Amino acid sequence: MITVNSITPRPKLEEVKKLGNISPSDYGHHLNFQLISTKKIKPLFPIENTFAGPAVTVRIPPNDGLLVYKALDLVQPGDVVVIDMNEEERFACWGEITTRVAMEKGAIAAIINGPVTDTKIINNLQFTVFSYAISPLTTKVYSIDGDVNVPVSISGCIVNPGDIIVGSNDGLLVVPQEETLSFIEIGKKEEEADEKRRQELQALGVEKYLRRFDPLWEKMLVNNQN
Repeated sequence: MITVNSITPRPKLEEVKKLGNISPSDYGHHLNFQLISTKKIKPLFPIENTFAGPAVTVRIPPNDGLLVYKALDLVQPGDVVVIDMNEEERFACWGEITTRVAMEKGAIAAIINGPVTDTKIINNLQFTVFSYAISPLTTKVYSIDGDVNVPVSISGCIVNPGDIIVGSNDGLLVVPQEETLSFIEIGKKEEEADEKRRQELQALGVEKYLRRFDPLWEKMLVNNQN
């Protein structure tokens, strides 16, 4: 059964902008979930600036890419296309044409847990793509199956339509739309904590800064001896 939800709930633009000013790595000090590393889902080329945008989601079977175009048909400026291929390694569902269509529609990035192709052209176009693999073999138009704007899974992280994807060279952060304000607050606090650590290191110097960890190391040694 094929499901196509034409309406994507979208967060407030100012909230998306605030999240785009905070790197996913700042959240790594606080969160245990909602972060996707680049071990499997990698950017095709270095990303200079953090990006953020609401997700338009689609999941497709390994060799049928028809519904990718339906998802692109629903894209609005600022969206991130998120494609669940269940870590397919052979059939690329994304290449030059999908990139050009996405750019024309105003998408800012594509996240694919499957292969892409035409990587040199995508690089030249400077469109941000994260992918699981690269392959010269492409999907076909079979109309077999798939869903648009439903919950999908990327590296074990659930992405709902309208969730905000924040990306950088370090990886991806998935912000549930109903928790946007909480994540903005967490990000601000972690940015401030990073700046405090930076200032303390500069003021104290490396040796004095490291001495702050002595009590914790000593406690670890005592616990291991018991």
